Amino acid sequence: SGGPDYGIPLGRRDGLTFATVNATLQNLPPPFANATTILSMLATKNFDPTDVVALSGGHTVGISHCTSFTTRLYPTQDPTMDKTFANNLKVICPTVNSTNTTVMDIRSPNKFDNKYYVGLMNRQGLFTSDQDLYTDSRTRGIVTSFAINETLFFEKFVVSMIKMGQLSVLTGNNGEIRANCSVRNADNKSYLASVVEELPVEEAWSEL
Repeated sequence: SGGPDYGIPLGRRDGLTFATVNATLQNLPPPFANATTILSMLATKNFDPTDVVALSGGHTVGISHCTSFTTRLYPTQDPTMDKTFANNLKVICPTVNSTNTTVMDIRSPNKFDNKYYVGLMNRQGLFTSDQDLYTDSRTRGIVTSFAINETLFFEKFVVSMIKMGQLSVLTGNNGEIRANCSVRNADNKSYLASVVEELPVEEAWSEL
């Protein structure tokens, strides 16, 4: 989609359990959160304001359900939202409980670029958690710098993504090295057996 290529540290183990809904929600700032909430939540994970703004740039691609932002439209419109942008969203989401979806970056929804930040400067951020990054004085300058300089955004995004990938790393005997990265080994014994059967003995042992 046009984003930066970057190397990542190898060797991270997979967990033996799946994250619960509650654990996920506790670790992800909601779309209605303001900058103070987001900065505070991510500071506990050693992310600074530049990390927060850079990671939010992931919203340059993807879609959102209406229910994630319709409280900014009804019953009264959020004054920080551009009026034309709001009116267009009301067509897509005619009620507060609409089930439709829309893109998060109206300028280049399928391309990973810095247009998300240009949208924020034009008061066209979809979520409160987006637009407040430009409203808040602690992050406004970072948004502006990324909107002006896409190379800078890419550089900072890479740094922040690598940092995020090193949160809560499992070490020692914790976790596992999966034979199939999308399935826990305990749930995938047939796959493990087929791998062993298909490989010569020496290679099979090295694989395991």
